[in-house]
Order: sequence, then structure tokens, then C-alpha cells
Amino acid sequence: MSAGATATAEGRRAARRAGWLFALLVVALYADPLFVRRSFAARDLSAYNLPMEKSVHDAWARGALPVWTPEVSGGRPLLPNPNAGALYPMRILLSRAAFPLAFRIYPVVHWIAAGVGMILLCRTIGRSAAAAWVAAVSYAFSGVAVAEVFFPHIQPGMTLLPWILWAVARPASSRLSRFTVLAALFALVLLAADVFTITLAIVCAAGWIALEEDPHAQLRAAGGMAAALGVAALAAAPQIVATLLWIPQTNRAVIGMKLSDVFLYSIHPWRLLELVIPYAFGPGWHLSMSDMWAFSLFHHRPMGLFATLYQGAFAAIACAVAWRSRERGARFSRVLLVGALATAMLPSFIPESWQSRTSPLPLRNPEKFAVAVVLALALLSAIAFDSWRGRPRRLGWLIGIGALMTALAAAASLDPAGAARLAIRLTGGTQDFVRPASLQIPAALAEGALLWMATVIALDALGWSDRRRGLAVALALLTAVPILANRKIAKSFPEDQVFAPTAFARFLQRNDPEGAYRTLDETLFHPESKLAETQYEGAISDIEYSRRNWSDQTPVLFGRGTVFNKDFDAGDLSRIESLRKISGQASGFRDSDAFFGTVALKWGIRFRDQEPLAGYSPVRGDGLQVWDAHGRAYPDIRVLEGWVEAPSPLAALESIGTLGPGEVVIESGAARRGKARPGTVRVGYRSPERLEMDVDSPDGGFLFVLRAFWPYRTVLLDGKPVETLAAQLAFCAVPIPPGAHHIRWKEEVPGWTVSRYGPLLFGLVVAGAAAADWRRRKS
Repeated sequence: MSAGATATAEGRRAARRAGWLFALLVVALYADPLFVRRSFAARDLSAYNLPMEKSVHDAWARGALPVWTPEVSGGRPLLPNPNAGALYPMRILLSRAAFPLAFRIYPVVHWIAAGVGMILLCRTIGRSAAAAWVAAVSYAFSGVAVAEVFFPHIQPGMTLLPWILWAVARPASSRLSRFTVLAALFALVLLAADVFTITLAIVCAAGWIALEEDPHAQLRAAGGMAAALGVAALAAAPQIVATLLWIPQTNRAVIGMKLSDVFLYSIHPWRLLELVIPYAFGPGWHLSMSDMWAFSLFHHRPMGLFATLYQGAFAAIACAVAWRSRERGARFSRVLLVGALATAMLPSFIPESWQSRTSPLPLRNPEKFAVAVVLALALLSAIAFDSWRGRPRRLGWLIGIGALMTALAAAASLDPAGAARLAIRLTGGTQDFVRPASLQIPAALAEGALLWMATVIALDALGWSDRRRGLAVALALLTAVPILANRKIAKSFPEDQVFAPTAFARFLQRNDPEGAYRTLDETLFHPESKLAETQYEGAISDIEYSRRNWSDQTPVLFGRGTVFNKDFDAGDLSRIESLRKISGQASGFRDSDAFFGTVALKWGIRFRDQEPLAGYSPVRGDGLQVWDAHGRAYPDIRVLEGWVEAPSPLAALESIGTLGPGEVVIESGAARRGKARPGTVRVGYRSPERLEMDVDSPDGGFLFVLRAFWPYRTVLLDGKPVETLAAQLAFCAVPIPPGAHHIRWKEEVPGWTVSRYGPLLFGLVVAGAAAADWRRRKS
């Protein structure tokens, strides 16, 4: 074997060892909750992502496509919403496990894969195994990567970014081999369905080709990348087509989004301090928001999407050390870092007077581009580590910065109120937050100083005469620094505190076992509750508050539903958003009971210092909340006894205020009232994807179904297709003739009849390319 081949084989073995060691480190760090009955929770995870993940998981576990979620907004599409990432293969694989176990595994697998991908990328571009390790630690244990435990819909994209760059940068034995791997990775990121990370993946791959590849090979590489992306789009065709057909009917597309919503989460320049002081503006890892003080930097929110941008002090040092490097990957990293910071930061400068303007794109949260920031800094860390290891620098300037940070921490400890006032003045905040700032700033500065000096010691160790021992100390410290700072972000809680039904949910299960009714969170229509504020600031506020709050999506975890919950992702269909606005107006009237009872809102929940809405009265409760029941609520599926037909949506909207108890307005194209004698409905099978019903109506009329009105479903009446009509503006009515009938109702994936062939074509193309490459190798 030649010397070159031997070196290549040894390099691969080193990469494998580093990869396995990294996987063991992650498993050890997250043994809780991996091996005990605990679960990640808090923030958006409890209120939005966990419920959505459960809907997807349960569908795959039943062997069905996750097309629909009946518990949210009275029922809405699931798979077409890209935030669900319903076709992402990892979700399908984990559906074989119980959901709590599956979700313990999901983020850990992605952290491991993110680190291993970074190791492979760094080894491919010529970095040492030690430098690749430092980059992997910097990337996977960054505050951004760890905080993505709260956003499982965007975590796959971050994980796949270094893998995609590796596929572009690696010296593949053939173009077919490169194409096959890159197509598979692009398919995964497209199936994960997050628009931001898809964009980043494409931009990063193209940027690497433009900035790092030999100019003579760029055209060929770009063509191969475009071909791989095109073929990958076939694999994701069901998701892409469904989303494109879903978007025009959503509220964000019909009404648009304001700039204030789109740019709500962007990175203020002051947050660059987090590169050296992990929690410069309050303990973002803590559940109590009262400890946060820099609301002015977060658009009047306590914090951003990510608790911190910190990924170890060495990332900031590496930026200075490797900025002028000519090593492979340095130019790409510089351009990516500047571009990502500009994209994520510039929206924070939008004037207040522009905030109410309509955004040209209904996409939000440019802070998501922080993923590109930590990717660039991780690559620069690998380059800087090898550079420093080969030629250790003087530590004077680093020690000076550490001494300055220590002095600032000491000064802030001696005069915490003065330090707080100065910090608030510099960041443009108000003096209302002096107290929390005075409590948090000294500790934040001290933590930053300690972690900085630990990093300085690590760099000093690289210059020791005992090179092996020095390297071990350096790697241990550079690994420990980001872990000590950021491991606490991903909190876990006992499973019963996350998934077990609340007392109210158990009450509903006993009194409504068939799930024919929904719950109204009455707090949506009342002034702020003092009891709610107290509850929110409790020791486990983010967990228990979301479990008690029926305006978010947490009740999905208990198998219970709502109608007028908050539209967390601006993904509701526009009709339900219109009805939601009417509900706010209706709640102020004393005769609003008919409005709420018509849409199956039999149950209500509120805090004890709030009054019930019209038509609701207490039935039980606990020390904090009252459980109400509606005096005359109607089930979610029923034969109507009274209705009003309207010729248009506008006419239907005008009729809603005139309806009596149980009456529904139906957009039939006519203008008349109708009545019928009572009929019966027996629901033989009920699932999110399918309904089977036997209906008996002596006079005929309409069957009301509390599921969002939209065109992508099949309804058969006695085996024959029947058209559904918009009912109560947002839901469905099925015309039924007199007599007994059988109805089959099936939710469909938009565009499925054509898009389902995409994955098959993808498989054929990739398999053909792999076979051709195999034959070439054998010949």
C-alpha cells in the first residue's frame, strides 16, 4: 500500500474514532433523559412542537399518512404544513417506539449526527482529528444547536448542513458517487421541510463551490449539485406539492404578515456579546422570564429564539486568529459569517414606523440564520486550532481580555444597581428592569470571564513541551467550556409532568369519552389574570402553565381539542382566522352562548379571578382554575335541525350574528332558511384521517362536521362522491337526502395523485446511479 493510501486509511480510522467518541459523549451528557422516564420540555416545545410531533408520530404508528390534526382550530391540515415535517424519515422510523421514548431519542440523534457531520467535513478539508473535534463540539454544543431541542421542525436542517458541505467538498471517486450522496442528503433536508434551512443548504453548497472549488471544476460541480437538487425534489414532491397547494388558503397568504411579525425574532447587534458572555442579558436557560431584563433587544420579548449564541470562547478567538487564513474553507466561512450576520441582524434596524407594513414574503424569524453563524465559526475554529497548535501565539492579549472581564465582573458585584442602570442605558431599555439586571449582570460577567480564562489555559496547554498531555488538556477544556455553558438549556422533566393528562383533561375524558365536544379557553376573551401571571412565574412555569393553558396546542397531548386556540405558526386556514376574530367580538355580548355552542364548545376553562362567558357555568375546578360547561352545546358531528343558506362567504359572515341555538349558516348559493326534524348520527369509526358514519334523517337537510372547509378530501354518500359546503364560515356541511345513509369521509394529501410518484422516481434514479457507479468500480 502506498504512503498516500496509508495516510488516507489512517485518516478515515481517526474520523471514525472521533465520531464514535463524540456519539458516546452526547449519550453520556443526555443519559437523562435517554435512560430514565424524563422528557425534554418547556418553551415552544410544550405549547406547539410536542403536540404537533405527537400528531405526526401517532399517524405513522397507525400506519396512516399524517394528513390531519382534528384537535387544533377545530381541525386543520397537518402534512401540508411544512413546520410538521411529516414525511421526514426519522419521524417515520421512530414511530415504531412509544412517543415519549421516540422524542427522547430524536434530538439526541440529531446532536450526534451534527457533530459527526462536522468531523467528516473538517477531515475532508484537511483539518486534523483534534481540530475536527473542536469544530464538532463548537457546533453541536453551541447555544443555537442545543436550543433547537425546542424546535424539532428546524433541527434536522441544522444537522444536515455540515453533511451537505461534506458531500460537496469530498474528493469523491466519481461524479456518480458524489451525485448519489448529495441527492440523498438534499432529499432529507427537503423532507424536513423548513424553508430557512433548505435555503441555507442550497446557499452553502453553491457558496462552497463558488469560493472553495477549483475554478476549472466549478461549472461541473455546480451542474452536479443542480442535478442532485432536482432529483431530491422528486423525493420530496408530496411535501412540496402539498405545501404549495396549502399556502394560498392560509391566513398568512390571504391577509399577509406584517413586518413586525416577520422580523420579531432577529438578532440585535448587542447580542454579539453572547459570543463571549453566554447569558449577557439574563439567564435564557432558566424558565422564569422575570429574570430577563433586556426586553428592548428582543422586540419587547424576554428573549430570542435561541437562549444564547455562545459556542465557546474559542469560536470568538478563532475568528480573529483564522480570519486571514488561506486554508481550505476559510474564505467560505468568512463570507458565510458576514452574510448570515447581516441577514439576521439588519431586520433589527427596521424603524418602528415600518412595523405595520405588509411583508413581501410571509416568512418570519431571521434569527434562524444564526445556524449559519455557528457553522462558520465552527469551521474557523478548526482552522484556528491547527494554526495555533502548529505555531502557538502569545497569550498576552487574551489574558488582558480575561482580566478586563474579571474586573468588570468585580465592579458589577460592588455596584450592581449602577452596572444595571448603565447596561440598560446602553441597550436602550427602561429603568423598570434595574432589579433583575442588577441580580444577573455580575454573575453573567463572572461566568464569561471564567469560561474565557479556561479557554486561555487550553491554548496555553498546546504550547507545553509534553505535546500529547498538552493536547489532551486543551481538548478537554475546549470541550467542557461550551458544554458547561449550554447543557442546561435542554431541560428535562419527569414524563408525567409533560404527558400525563391534567385533572381537567381526565374530567373531560370521563364526561365526553367519544370526544364529541371541544374546550374553550375563556382566558382568551378576558383581561390578564393575576393568578395566571403568578402561575407563569412558578418554579416549573413553562411546563405547568402550558398544560393548564388551552389556548395553545398542548391539549393535543391529552387527545382533546379546541377551536379558537392561538394560531401559533400562522398556519391556520384563512376562514378559521376570520371566525376567530368574530369570536372575540361575540364574547363581549350576553347572548354569545349560541355562537360558542354551535361549534361544539361545551367545555370552558378559566382562572378563578375571571368571569365565565355567556352560557357557561361552573361544574368543577381546582385551586387555580374553574371548569365550566355550556348549557346548550351541540356535538361536532350532527344532523342539523335548523340552518340558514347563504349565497356567498360575505353573506354567510353577515348571517352569523342572527343565528339561533344550534343553527348554522351554509354557503349553498341560495338565500333561505331551513328546518328539519331531529335525525341521528352514529360514528362507527373516527380517526384524524377517516370517518365512517351512519346517518338517518327523516326530512333530509345537512350533516354538520367540525372540520375545516377545504377541497382536499373525499366524501362518499352511499358510495357516491358528494360535495361538502362551507358551514359556519370555517367548517363543513354535507347535503343529505331523507332516509338512512352511510358516509365515508377521507382526508387527502393535496396533489397526492401525481406527487406520490416522485419518491418512486427518485429511488429509481438514485439506484440507477449507484448501480452504474458500482459497475464502473468493478470494471
